[in-house]
Amino acid sequence: MAKILEFVSQKTKMKITDIKATTVTVPLEAPLRHANGCHWGRFVRTIVEIETDEGITGLGEMGGGGESAEAVFRAMKTYLVGRDPSCIEEMRFLIANPSASLYNNRTQILAALEFACLDILGQKWNVPVYEILGGKLQDKVPFASYLFFRYPNPKDERA
Repeated sequence: MAKILEFVSQKTKMKITDIKATTVTVPLEAPLRHANGCHWGRFVRTIVEIETDEGITGLGEMGGGGESAEAVFRAMKTYLVGRDPSCIEEMRFLIANPSASLYNNRTQILAALEFACLDILGQKWNVPVYEILGGKLQDKVPFASYLFFRYPNPKDERA
């Protein structure tokens, strides 16, 4: 933690030079059932890349995507290019100022950008992101997941 405080006390003076977004789909091998029925067969995510003038690229992710999400991230360039990725609170107010965007749903967009900036800082300072966020509380985290269901394959002898 002392290492981080030392770096934080010296402004990074790093600047964001570009923001890219790429929508990807991850196919499911089996139907994913939930309360509303069955999932449509793939997960859609948008991967966000923030590049800096020091050659560091940070990655973030948001659920959903497509051309509309990619367009939003292209629009974010106007707000963020030239700014310091360590000024995360400043970024939050540029994008999701509570009084300016009270009814906009920008939470996922902001989270993806914030995570990419934290990734950049972790790389620059050579520390894991959890140290930037205050430290690791435990080595293992309880995890809940979806239950995947497969219909028996009639050709499978074990069915």
